[in-house]
Amino acid sequence: MCVSYRTSKPIFPFSAKASCISTPQAQERFELLPAALCSAAILFLCASPGHAEGRKALDGLRGVIEPRGVSIEADYVGEWVSDHSGAAEGKSFYLDTANIVVKLDLEKALGWKGTSAHMHVLSTGGQRPSERIGTLEGVTNIESSDSRWRVFEFSLTQSFGDKASIEAGYIDLNKHFYETESSLILVNPAFAIGTELAETGRNGPSIFPSTAPALVLALAPSKSSYVRLGVFGANANSWGDPEPLKNFKDGVLTIGEIGLTKHGLIALGGWRYSDEVVVHSDHGGPDKSYNPWGIYGLVEHPFIESETGRSVIGFLRAGYSDGKTSEMSGSITAGLLVERAISGRPHSQFSFGLRRAYFSDTFKEHAHALHEEPLDHESGLELILADQLGSALTLEGGIQYAPEPGGLRGSEDALISNVRLTIAF
Repeated sequence: MCVSYRTSKPIFPFSAKASCISTPQAQERFELLPAALCSAAILFLCASPGHAEGRKALDGLRGVIEPRGVSIEADYVGEWVSDHSGAAEGKSFYLDTANIVVKLDLEKALGWKGTSAHMHVLSTGGQRPSERIGTLEGVTNIESSDSRWRVFEFSLTQSFGDKASIEAGYIDLNKHFYETESSLILVNPAFAIGTELAETGRNGPSIFPSTAPALVLALAPSKSSYVRLGVFGANANSWGDPEPLKNFKDGVLTIGEIGLTKHGLIALGGWRYSDEVVVHSDHGGPDKSYNPWGIYGLVEHPFIESETGRSVIGFLRAGYSDGKTSEMSGSITAGLLVERAISGRPHSQFSFGLRRAYFSDTFKEHAHALHEEPLDHESGLELILADQLGSALTLEGGIQYAPEPGGLRGSEDALISNVRLTIAF
């Protein structure tokens, strides 16, 4: 989650998940890279006999290791973001990630029943468009404050049939909590996890791009219900990040979610930090301490269901927090996902989403102290179309509109486009 501050003095004593910096030198360096990358990838993959046969580069290796209980997935994601009107009008930004995921079935490999291991190595890089464009909720969900390789996830899971499982290690919180599958094609970070939770913590919660040590218990009382409970280190800091590992030294973030999945999804969740956050007054009053907390709800509903034709799924997500310890007091997102959106293209998808994040009184008081006029919320609209081109290539294109981004009245409306290329190996 990328949050940009308009002043050098932070409102709260923790930093956002990603601070955003972009320089003219970096802009020039990456200006031609997206077009070159896309062209080279498409020509290479389309000309490759393996691609024509529906094979990926690592399929030969998979044939050797999968019978031994090992699976591997890898991909490269490159994205070109352009601002067509607004604070960064005429500017384009390139950013990317690379992912390597290795899973080990320890029951097949060593005979440990119901046990598996998981490791996700992540590389982040490129430019940071959010600060230049001015959106507080961000622009793209692969944006990071730094360029580096890190161990994003490393965990061990013990399953007890279909009724329960427990996972321990460095875990992505958003994999188990506050997630709706139908919203994941949208690239704005607000559609992945609520902004009021995403911006909490000293270094953000345990989500992209850094995780924290955690323990997650999942229960399935019936085939159409679930209960999940998680305890995460309050300071997200993975192997490969510059700071020493913190473990649980800065307290914990406790989160729980219950849901019904009989027809779509209805879920309720709540979270709370164990350690208090000190909030400084802009009016010379005494500092106060609070435990950050929040609640959220998720709904997914299939309006049209088809295994071969067009399907339409709707989603609604809403969250509310204490409103004192961060910039956001709540958020709401809603939208639709259309699967097989293009006739004859079984992997094509179209989606649109609306987002709105509400600013806390603390944020507005701080803005007034700086003689600025804050809004009550930041909002936006996103449209995106995606399709899989062969076995190894996925291409996405989208448009975002953000009126008065940044939470301050008079900010110039932003119209943003993005093109994302994913190469699977």
